[in-house]
Amino acid sequence: MNPILYFIYQFLKLITRICFAIYYPKTTIINGDRLRFKKPSILVSNHPNTLMDPLNAGKEIPMIVHFLANASLFNGRFLNWFFNTFYCIPIERPQDTNGKPINNQNAFARCDDFLGKGGCLYIAPEGGSDMERKLRPIKTGTARIALSAEEKQNFQLGLTIQAVGLTYDAPNYFHSKVILNAGEPIKISDYQEAYETDKIAAVRQLTEDLDKRMRSLIIDTRDEDEDQFVHDLEKLLRTSFPLQEEAHFYRTQRLITQIRNWHINAPDQYKDYKEAVSNYITRLKSHHTTDEAVAAPIPNKGIWFLAGISSFPVFLYGLINNAIPTLLSLFIVRKMNLYIGYNTTVKVLAGLVFFPVFYGIQTWIIAMFTSPLITLFYFLSLFPTGWFAWWWSQKYKKWQADNKAHSVRMSLLEERQPLLEKLQEWI
Repeated sequence: MNPILYFIYQFLKLITRICFAIYYPKTTIINGDRLRFKKPSILVSNHPNTLMDPLNAGKEIPMIVHFLANASLFNGRFLNWFFNTFYCIPIERPQDTNGKPINNQNAFARCDDFLGKGGCLYIAPEGGSDMERKLRPIKTGTARIALSAEEKQNFQLGLTIQAVGLTYDAPNYFHSKVILNAGEPIKISDYQEAYETDKIAAVRQLTEDLDKRMRSLIIDTRDEDEDQFVHDLEKLLRTSFPLQEEAHFYRTQRLITQIRNWHINAPDQYKDYKEAVSNYITRLKSHHTTDEAVAAPIPNKGIWFLAGISSFPVFLYGLINNAIPTLLSLFIVRKMNLYIGYNTTVKVLAGLVFFPVFYGIQTWIIAMFTSPLITLFYFLSLFPTGWFAWWWSQKYKKWQADNKAHSVRMSLLEERQPLLEKLQEWI
């Protein structure tokens, strides 16, 4: 491999890991040992968060990962050169061809060659991205590419499909939770006999198996209505029965199965309970408070006040020194007005530009009027105090929610208790 391209890949991977550590620091990896492979593989994941998904999965792989990307990204001479040079293979979809017949023969041939040489290829088998906690129907392309590559090597390649499930608690929000769940790899050689007997049936079977594997790795709700109900129940569970994120993930999977069974066996009770939960959450919002504020002990206002006042100067310092790059990043998101799934991508990329630039400008200005030691102290203070300013604002919001809950806590607790008792039966 070209050493320059190798260095660029490793540098970009380091930047990616740093960005994810900052934006999604509450990331839990389940079965991460399954991702430490160096063999011919197809890496797949669900696709709820556009460009964040391949990067989230790919950054955990020690190998250099190539990406099967939408052909529309390759439009234009520069973009075509850039993506072809930096580890991407174009694949056509109906929306990429403007009505022309789809032709992916060249892409499939490149995949066969790349995998045959022992590479790792990322594919999003859903074929598109929607910001929802459910797996959309899996396309057959992944199975066709895998079986074709093995056939070219007489099924001696040792190719596997490594599925990764990505579950975002709130994908568009800074510091939100992410679960990255690696499944048991699927060995393509296990389908040799079926493929040699009936290629179409083998592709269909592998696609179905991949679909089942991926659904087992995520929170897979049926629709937006069910997902909202599950989200509401998760709020109650996180407050009254907190668990580590991995355990909470599996508990939510079991909860989905239980409420579906209840929906089938007792639809009227299910409907009444679901409506009661919705009414409770609506009341919380109307009073501008949270379930945690209602259920938690009443905080000591004196301690809260003293802590807030004493730390306010640090908050103000961090806020002022990080305001411009933060506001510019948010402005770019609003100005571009893209599909909501791209907001995180745009915010991260804008932050990569604006924060280093303005940190540099601000440090240069300080250097003009102060000593080198003060300048160094100022530069080193920018990021941690900016983080503290964000943390302080979150604590202030919690303090507000606690205050809002004070006058209505008893009535909300009475409404909450029977909801919690039903959840206790389930868990």
